[in-house]
Amino acid sequence: MNDRAATSLNATPTTSPDNAAPLPLSSPVIDALCRRALFVAQTNIGATSPNPSVGAVVADARTGEIIASAATARGGRPHAEVLALREAGDRAKGALIITTLEPCSHFGATPPCAHSIVNAGISHLIYGSLDPDTRVGGRGLTYVAQHGVRATRGTPAFVRDCDWLHLGHSLRVTERRPFVQVKLAVDAAGFVPLGNGKPVFITGDVARAAAHLLRARADAILVGRKTVEADDPELTCRLPGLADRSPVRVVLASRCNVPPAAKLFANERPPVWIVCGDSTEGAAFFGRPGVRVLDIGASLTGRLNLRLAMMRVAAEGITRLLVEGGPSTARGFIDAGLADEVIIMQGTQTLDPQAGMPPFGDRGLDLVAASPQFTLFDKRKAGADTISIYRSTAHWQN
Repeated sequence: MNDRAATSLNATPTTSPDNAAPLPLSSPVIDALCRRALFVAQTNIGATSPNPSVGAVVADARTGEIIASAATARGGRPHAEVLALREAGDRAKGALIITTLEPCSHFGATPPCAHSIVNAGISHLIYGSLDPDTRVGGRGLTYVAQHGVRATRGTPAFVRDCDWLHLGHSLRVTERRPFVQVKLAVDAAGFVPLGNGKPVFITGDVARAAAHLLRARADAILVGRKTVEADDPELTCRLPGLADRSPVRVVLASRCNVPPAAKLFANERPPVWIVCGDSTEGAAFFGRPGVRVLDIGASLTGRLNLRLAMMRVAAEGITRLLVEGGPSTARGFIDAGLADEVIIMQGTQTLDPQAGMPPFGDRGLDLVAASPQFTLFDKRKAGADTISIYRSTAHWQN
């Protein structure tokens, strides 16, 4: 937020609001309010599935003074608009509301947000993403417009950021799969460490904290059976205060042959889901507290069909999935066209040649870095390490 925008958001108006014109969409104040809505929405990502984490900001329509803001509550209810309007109270009358996703229009566990917006007396709605859910599909926008609320789509930049924010929700509706992040840690030469029964750390504390934050922002975290055998990970979020944000832990094992004594099974929560194609070897897990076996059927090759696996977890409410498996699993998601974002955390130390292997097969990092399938979104330092984020060009254009 620039200084001018910040000043406008918080300053006392020098003219009567009744005499001032509504803020134009191109105003830096509106831009700052839109960024605020995006920021607020980020706070509950990974905690609202199967609903998206929406951000809503209620502001004075003429001065831009923020009246209230909220994100979708944990668990997905109440929605962001309802919470923000509840906080705004009577000050919502005549105000502006900015939402990262068009308001819902269907009756479910709660009344439609479009009705709440009209009933609160909002004069202007600015929204980001269109909702592909057929229960919504523009009906909320039509409803508010029919009841005297001016509905305006945000700027292209705001829409782009909202579409990325809600990609998990959109993909679950349109492709019946979650948004997929693939994360790998590599050494200075770009090699992935080979496990020896326990995790091998090649990045520092800052990068590892960033990795745990990714876990907290995911609905589920996924690894392959070989990673469980090689590293015996717990796959929990160990950042202070965020232990309860640890996601569902998913293991891909075509024959359900996961070691029953693995650390994953030491606690019932967060739950473990084993996705397999043949559950005949999974007798040890049937009825085991905190463990579910999701049998998607065997493919002709004997390997799991990743797209079917993603459809299965999406059917269980997963909208954001973090893949932390080894090179084979990561390559599988990329080859299947299921990787929406690839995050490479590169350390400064170099592994012994016998202790590492190239990620994604012989092409190594170039499989992503030099591919037209991905675009470099961000590259930044994390302590001494480097984090590179690549986004799928199918869903993101810089």
